[in-house]
Amino acid sequence: MELITKKIRTENFSEKNIILVDIDSNILDIKNILNNETNSEIICFDFKSHKLLEINNIPHTLSDDFLSTENSKLIQKYVYKFTYWYLEKNFISFLEYKGVNIGRLYQDDFLNFFVRFLKKFSEVELVIKQNPNAKFIAQNELFNIVNFFTNNLKNIKKNTKNSDILTPDQVRINFKIAGSQKNLIIHKNTFQKIKNILEFFIDIFSKNNNEHSKTNVLFVNYNTQRFKELFLNSRKFNFKIFFYGRKRPPFWNLSTLKTIISSKCKIITHGYLDDNILKSNEVLGINEINEKLLKLWEKDNLFEDFFVFSNHKIFKLIKPIFTEFIQNRATETIHEIELADRIFQKIKFDFSIVLNEIGLHEQIISQISKNHNIKCIHMQEGFHWDTKNALENMSSQGVFLHDATQLAVWGEIDRKFTLENSNVKSDDIEIIGAPRYDGLFQIQKKNEKFILLASSGDPQPEEVEGLRIKKIQKYLDDVLKISEIINQLDENLVIKLHPSPTQLMEIISLSQKINKNIVVETNDDIEVLLPSAKLLICIGFSTVLIEALILKIPVIFIPGIDYNYNDPSIVTEKGCFVSNVDELEELLKKILSDKNEINKQQILSQKYLSQLISNPGAGSDYFFKYLNNLNN
Repeated sequence: MELITKKIRTENFSEKNIILVDIDSNILDIKNILNNETNSEIICFDFKSHKLLEINNIPHTLSDDFLSTENSKLIQKYVYKFTYWYLEKNFISFLEYKGVNIGRLYQDDFLNFFVRFLKKFSEVELVIKQNPNAKFIAQNELFNIVNFFTNNLKNIKKNTKNSDILTPDQVRINFKIAGSQKNLIIHKNTFQKIKNILEFFIDIFSKNNNEHSKTNVLFVNYNTQRFKELFLNSRKFNFKIFFYGRKRPPFWNLSTLKTIISSKCKIITHGYLDDNILKSNEVLGINEINEKLLKLWEKDNLFEDFFVFSNHKIFKLIKPIFTEFIQNRATETIHEIELADRIFQKIKFDFSIVLNEIGLHEQIISQISKNHNIKCIHMQEGFHWDTKNALENMSSQGVFLHDATQLAVWGEIDRKFTLENSNVKSDDIEIIGAPRYDGLFQIQKKNEKFILLASSGDPQPEEVEGLRIKKIQKYLDDVLKISEIINQLDENLVIKLHPSPTQLMEIISLSQKINKNIVVETNDDIEVLLPSAKLLICIGFSTVLIEALILKIPVIFIPGIDYNYNDPSIVTEKGCFVSNVDELEELLKKILSDKNEINKQQILSQKYLSQLISNPGAGSDYFFKYLNNLNN
């Protein structure tokens, strides 16, 4: 593959100093260079550095401007190729432990890395091609990439300040103090220590919870608030349920505690599994995987031949990432695999249930279940952008079957799409409904108090298009413009931010510039807000679209960042109102003044919903009936 130079790019920085800036660059260093180096220009490579330069009134060019749409598509193609490196026959035998491919465990991390790195690598190459005589100034990763192409550069001192990007080793906690929304980012080890203290007391109070039942079911990392009815209804079918949540606590408020107690759920804690057998197996496992990895790292030539991008062998640039994701986490990885294996050694399960097959613990449980001849059910959790153009993304996010034996989906739309676009067989897929929404189907709308504007998980870090600075800025501008429109219509507005770690927190400050009475929620579940909404505007794709349809709230879908996915079924099947920002005001006026418009759309929306979700309000019951049938 060779990158295409974007023809419309005419500016040339030859005979100038070109300063390359990204999120890891130090703004003070940049200012000093501008003061000391004449004839300098700046190119920035990400949204956060762009905003930082803007705040400091420093003129700059966007790296995106060098990248064509064709380049972007080619990069995305190689992102997926490199992300699935662990499936290569030359590597796979060195990565397997107890059937678990430890390279695949960190697929999401590799995917996010390659999107960011290959985009940056491509842009640097294009900048240098257009400016062969320029002197480049950079630091950290940007310096290493520039140095790959040219020696005509200067290294700014290494910035040891950690980037404020949320990494896989961090957890964001949202909370409220005196009515003000706050966000705290802590290391996952700190989170785990807090969780271990909680589990210590759980072990003390659950020693007598040894009730025997007909069927034992293991739920992995389930949100006990969202799946309350699923847990509670298990009692009707004589199921004994177990909760295993390495990344999620079993309860965090009175409601979830009551769910655990009422369902007589057994919580599997680290303390319950941590015994001499586990420790002995871990020692053996760590030695085994380290021996395999030692042999794997000796195959530099194979890595170099595989990681060829834009006719360049790039492995020497990315090797540290492999050390971080695979080697440095080997001990932790073996610990998690052995913990899962110990669960099945200590408890005889009939089923294990996961919500995806991309999360580290979900992958491990689905494979270890297979080792112990336990049926693993993959239950559909969310609403997907169901188009052929989005297939690669859906697959990379663990939507389809991998190691699990059965796929339980919401309704006919997902069943049909899965059968037509994946390797899942008809006998391995079952329509059960949506257990997570059983309670929502019973909720009644309250007084209509406000218009609810919901953001989505944009920007998507696994998509090159999601990192384009202008697209991110447009997304924020659209949120601002929507807020202005609603404010001008003299309607109350509540903005609900998506819980995604990539969420653009700038939305909070932007909305306050329009009207200080605009409420921005970051930590409340959107299901708490929806019943009081007169209508929902969703910018970008999110499950909140479906939640609003369930409550028969009018929905306006604004696509948000364009990933070239084409229209999802909710658009093609006329499941809701669809608009762009420019046409929104006119549509809002029509909806707010004419109930007939709402009534006509409601008929179409409920028809779509009936195809999307079967057994409304009874998904949990149908799921347990399904398990009973599998068990007979």
